[in-house]
Amino acid sequence: MTAINVQTADVVNAILGIDEQSPIAQLRNRKPNLVRELQEYYLSLFEPTASSAEAFPILDRYLVAVRVASHTGSTSVADWYARLAADGGASPDALGQAVDIAEPVIEETPLGAALRHADLLTTRPADARKSDLIALKDAGFSPAGIVSLSQTIAFVAYQLRLVAGLRAFGGRS
Repeated sequence: MTAINVQTADVVNAILGIDEQSPIAQLRNRKPNLVRELQEYYLSLFEPTASSAEAFPILDRYLVAVRVASHTGSTSVADWYARLAADGGASPDALGQAVDIAEPVIEETPLGAALRHADLLTTRPADARKSDLIALKDAGFSPAGIVSLSQTIAFVAYQLRLVAGLRAFGGRS
């Protein structure tokens, strides 16, 4: 699969539907290093190096991001990643599985294992055990893939909190 271009001037502003002149963007721009670093982190996860993409495929990253965002009910973030997943070739079934958090993932594939791990870390992080990492290895994840999966989950969780906080200051959803 060819990676699609996820680069945008600022993904958080794009998710919020605001432009650089909005009060929220101006507030964020008071800390330009934080804005730049967040965008660079986003790009490192969703436009990764070839070896990183091999360890944890980009399309699976989008689907995990959809799953994490779906747990919070943040439609703007879930829709952002769902669009990227669809543009990247995700099937309607795969997208449906990522969105449907009421339905446990039983599929015994690397993506199924990744979605189950996303559910665990998003809803019950204190319950995570060594056996959960072993389950990822058993599903075919390398140590680098496990790190990329964990980084994706953590980044989207942070992004969700940031978007929610900025909405509270008046950003659109």
